[in-house]
Amino acid sequence: MSISFIHHKGIKILYVDYSHCNTTKETINHLYEVRDYFKNSQEKFIVLNDFSTAPVSNEFMELAKICAKEVFDEKTIKSACIGITGIKKILLGAFNLIAKYKIAAFNSKVEALNYLVV
Repeated sequence: MSISFIHHKGIKILYVDYSHCNTTKETINHLYEVRDYFKNSQEKFIVLNDFSTAPVSNEFMELAKICAKEVFDEKTIKSACIGITGIKKILLGAFNLIAKYKIAAFNSKVEALNYLVV
């Protein structure tokens, strides 16, 4: 599972790395793992998602919306992502219309981390 923690400027950030996923099925399976991690934790998280090179589909985004309502909205303090280009921008915009918490997209990991700690 590609879930780890990064400490940036003294703040603990949950790093969810989808960049290792090569197929939509792998991306969806990783989303289920992330959902289960959130469900099984008592913490609330500041989150950085890395979608660099990860395939994302409408099916993935529909599932992400369901997971947001189930658990992510309740346990997310602030969220950002990197690797959002092309169709992923459109899908992220649709997700942000539905989800209680909004995911901000950045071009670099450093920009995203700096946003998350403010």
